[in-house]
This record gives sequence, structure tokens and C-alpha cells, in this order.
Amino acid sequence: MFLYGTNGAGKSAIGEVIQGVSGGDEKFSHCLMHTSNNAAYRVLVYNQRFVDKVIRTAEGVPGIFTIGALDAEAQAEIEGKKVEAEALEAQLEAVKKKIEQSIEADEKIQEAAITGAWKAHSDFNEPPFRDLLSGWHSDRKKFFEQLDKYAVADDVELDGLDRLQERLADATSTETAQGKVSVDLSGLAVIESNPIWAERIVVSSASRLAPLIEKWGNSDWVGQGRDIPHGNDCPFCQQKLPEKFAEDLAKLLDGDRQARVDQVKLLAERYEATVGQIKVSVAQTFKHTFAQKDAALSQAWELLLARLKANSALMKSKVDKPAEPCEVAASDIEPMRDAIDAINKRVTEFNARIANRAAEKGRVRMMLWQLMRRERAPVYDAYKASKAPLVEALTAERAEKTAIEKSLGDITERLKELGQLQTGVGAAVEKINARLTGMGVTSYSIAKKGESHLYCLSRPGQAEGSMASLSEGEKTLISFLYFLERLTGSDEADAGPVDLGRTIAVIDDPISSLSHNFVFDIASLIQEELIKPPEGVPQLRQVIVLTHNLFFLHEMLRQTVGPELANQDKRCQLLRVVKSDHTKVVPMRASEMMNDYQALWQVLRDARDSNMPAIMVPNAMRCILEHFFWFTHQEGKFKEALKRVAAADASFTPLGKV
Repeated sequence: MFLYGTNGAGKSAIGEVIQGVSGGDEKFSHCLMHTSNNAAYRVLVYNQRFVDKVIRTAEGVPGIFTIGALDAEAQAEIEGKKVEAEALEAQLEAVKKKIEQSIEADEKIQEAAITGAWKAHSDFNEPPFRDLLSGWHSDRKKFFEQLDKYAVADDVELDGLDRLQERLADATSTETAQGKVSVDLSGLAVIESNPIWAERIVVSSASRLAPLIEKWGNSDWVGQGRDIPHGNDCPFCQQKLPEKFAEDLAKLLDGDRQARVDQVKLLAERYEATVGQIKVSVAQTFKHTFAQKDAALSQAWELLLARLKANSALMKSKVDKPAEPCEVAASDIEPMRDAIDAINKRVTEFNARIANRAAEKGRVRMMLWQLMRRERAPVYDAYKASKAPLVEALTAERAEKTAIEKSLGDITERLKELGQLQTGVGAAVEKINARLTGMGVTSYSIAKKGESHLYCLSRPGQAEGSMASLSEGEKTLISFLYFLERLTGSDEADAGPVDLGRTIAVIDDPISSLSHNFVFDIASLIQEELIKPPEGVPQLRQVIVLTHNLFFLHEMLRQTVGPELANQDKRCQLLRVVKSDHTKVVPMRASEMMNDYQALWQVLRDARDSNMPAIMVPNAMRCILEHFFWFTHQEGKFKEALKRVAAADASFTPLGKV
């Protein structure tokens, strides 16, 4: 991959981001970098920071310990271990994929269960129960997990919603304790069960009128007539009564009969008074908070009152007609008593609840959650039934993953041990120096500094040189050659063999400060050792080259693509880095900019398309004009032309000052 951009476009920033993210630098924690299959790669970046670290930070160039010839036996074991590691990595990736699939399947069934359980929240997320769901309104998963904790056995009795609503209202009200209700019904049975109601109260046989009255059976009618004021006349026919009729009538009606008639009247009056007291008591009871809408009490009182009225009517009839027997039925007072007992039980429970309202609200809350959990039981049963085999599979897969990772760890440790069998830094020094010689550099070379693990500069006739004597171009060249060695080795003595197939090289302007004759050499090194290494030599995973030099870019393209630039897409990826407010990377064709003159026109097009700051326009325009007057051999007329343009349009004045 080649990225071209003018100075300041942001090429170096791209390299720094790649370096920072791959190295775990916290300064780049807000940046993202994606790799194939999200795999981990070894990333080495050649940039100014690398140059400073290699040339300036240490007294010499850090030694490279994992480069050199290994003995045949160690080499064979390394190759075998690498093959074994590759097989294990393939197994590990397969197991990881299985784990991901199992987790994804678990997440799907869990999401379905969460949605099903959340319906309970939706059903009760309104007054009066909304407050009892406080703290569980936003996180559906946490609500799902919390609700499962309230599972109760099917035989546990739970209050219905109406009852819970009533209890909650009590717990949140400001009402005081309520008194119990009572209605005395004990006086009814004594009167209703008196046998006198069934008796025939007849006249006395001592009167001479008795046979006649008995014959006609009209003693009650005669008794009623005596109570009518009549003097000596009959109250019915107004005829004169016979002599001693009043005496005979008194013998007929007075005595035992009158006593029993009086008893009937007394019992009827007592019954009527008792019923009146009961009515007053019941009316007072219905004013009680818990009795006002009590259906059981209303129904029981309605039935009892009907019986009381019927009995009262029978008793009045008995008073009027003592001789006629009547059947007074016993009032069924049990429904009334049961209704009153139920009300008093509610009163007792209510008083207990308001004695500690907070505790009662907590009990209502718990029962509501238990009720919701019972209603959502099918959701949880289905979820647990589906989850069980997934958990079993996931446990086995994770155990397999752990075993594979342990085996890979053992192989890594063994490869590290084998890496320490290298012969030292001599091979690395020879490679760097061989490259310098091959490039025609004979004025200096790199040598090991004493017994330390550092390189130093060696000049002809001088035992030990100083890095400070290097020019910027020499520093660039030395650091880049070191970078090439660093790609296949390490500056840490205990590092294991390097896997080039998992290595990415990022090279930022490797020809900075170098003379033109080195441009071809650097391009050739990158091409022949990194992009297209010799057969049998491992190839890097990816090579990314960033540059602002068109000559270097086209040299890289020539060696990579060949003379047919149309084949660019098949051989490499070519991108252009542009910047206005922010840096952008856009596709580029190799034929777009063949020289610096075309590059200047591209600056104007980028500024037009907002891919370049407008401040770049005057300088680019002046350079274009300079190129034009130069290749038309009219350099002498250049300044005069600028003056005429500025005179014609003041907005072109900056061109003459650039």
C-alpha cells in the first residue's frame, strides 16, 4: 500500500496512530484500528520517532539478538513447533467461533425471554403499582434477572391485584386505626322460639256463653267488640244486651285467656323494640369505612330484615287474633354474624398494617413481584429449558479453548528458549555493513561496542566513532537499514523468533534528507526484501509506504507494477492523503500525477473541492506560473507578468508576494 500526500497533509499522523494503537499507547485510546478477523499483528513503524530512538537515545544502535544462524537441530525444532502452533491456532479460531455462536444463540434466547418478562413491567408500570417498580424502569436485563429471584411454589397463596391495591392504599394513607363493629342479635331467638305463638288462646268455659262462642269460634271477634265503648247496647247490632251479659262476658274473656293475650302483646312489643335497636345498630355499622361497600353484609342484612319484618307481622296478627295459631320462623343470624366477623378481621389487619406502614408497603411490594413472576413463569421455564444445553456446550468449548491456549503458551515458551540459541549480533552487523558497502558507502560502518549489546559507528582509521558525527542523511540511511534488520529480529535478548507472516511494516518517508542517488537503492530494498522477497523467504503480512516525493513514489510503482500503470489495482493499493479541516484518504490513480507540475495543479483541484486549505492556493499558483515561464523559456518576463495580473485584479496581489 502506497500513500502519497504533500507536506502537512497528515501522512506522519497516520503512521503515529498505527504505532500508538498497536502499541497500546493511552494517548491513542480514542482511535480505532481494524485488522483482518480482528487478529493481533506485530507492527513496526519507521518514522522520525524511530530514527530518534535508534540514533540519539542510546549510545549506539541497540543490538539485535534473534538474527543469526541457528544450529540445524534447533532450526528443525523451531520449524516443527511453528507448524504445530499454526495447527493449534486454527483449532483455537474454530473453537472461538463456536463460542461466539453459542454466546450469540444464548443472547438471542435471553433477549426473547427478557422481552417476555418485560411485559410484566409494562402491565404494572402505572399507578398505583408503578412506585413498587422503582429502580427497575430502564435496564430490561436487570429487571429480568431481579424478577426471577421472586419465584414461589405454585401452592403458595398470593393476594389478588384488588387486594394488593387495597393493602397498598392502606399502607400509603394517613388514616388512623379503625374500631370494630358490632350488632346485638341475641334477643331475637328467645322471643321467636316462645311456644305461645303456636297456641290457640280460647275463652273460659265458666261462662254460660262459652258453648255458643265455642260453637261459632268467634271468641276473638267478641273480645274485640268488648273493647268498643257501647254502654248497655251491643257494639255490633246496637240492641239492648241481656241482664248479666257483662258478667257472663267477663267470665268468658278474663282470667287465664286475658293473661295469655297480655303475654302475646308483651312479646310482640319486645320483639318490635329489639328489631328497632338492631336497625339502629346496623345503620351505624354501615357508616363504618369497611362496611360501606361490603356486599356480604348488605346481602345478609337484606335477608335478615325480611325475616324480621315477616315475624313482626305474624306477631301483630297473633295479638289481634289470639285464638289463631301462627308459626314464627327463627331468624338466620349466622350470615350477619359472619359478615360482621369478616369486617372486624379486616379492621384488625388494617390496624396492624398502619401500625408499621413501611413494613406493610414492603410486604405488598414483595407479593406484587411474586405475582408478576408467577404470571411470567412460562417465559422463564422456556428460557431455562433452551439455555441448559447451550450452557453445557459453552462450558465444554471454553474448557477446550483453555487447553489449546495452554498448549500454545508452552510452544511459545519453547520457541523463546530456542531463540536464545542464536550465535549473537555478528550476523546482524555483517548484514547492515554489507548493505552499506553495496550502496557505495565506505566512509563508515556499524560495529559492536565493546561487550555491550549496542552498536557503534566505526570509521576507517578510528576505533570508535560518535553518532553525533552523522549527517541527517546518514542517520536516515543507518536507521532505515537497522529497521530492515529489526523487522526480522529484536533488540530484546529474551524475545522469541519473529513471525513475519504476522508482521506489518509502516515506512514513513525513508528518503528524507537523502541524495537522489539513494532513492533507487531504498526503493529496491523495500521491493526486493519486503514486498517481493526471494523465494523461500517469509513475506511480511503488509507493507505500508508513505511519501511526499513523487520521484520516489513512481520508482516504487515502477518496481511493483511495472511499466503498465493500468495494472496498479492488481499489484498494490495507491491512496492520496489530503487535508482541509481534517485529514482524508482518497483513492489515487498512478497516472494522475506523473510529475511535480501535475501535482501543483492537483493542489488547486483539491482546494476547489475543499480537500486542501485555501491558503495553499497562492503558493501553488505562483509555482505553476514559474514552471510555465521556465519551460517556455521566458523566466525574465515572470515578475512583469505578476505585476500586470495584480494591477488588473487586486485579489491577485498575493501572488507577487509569495
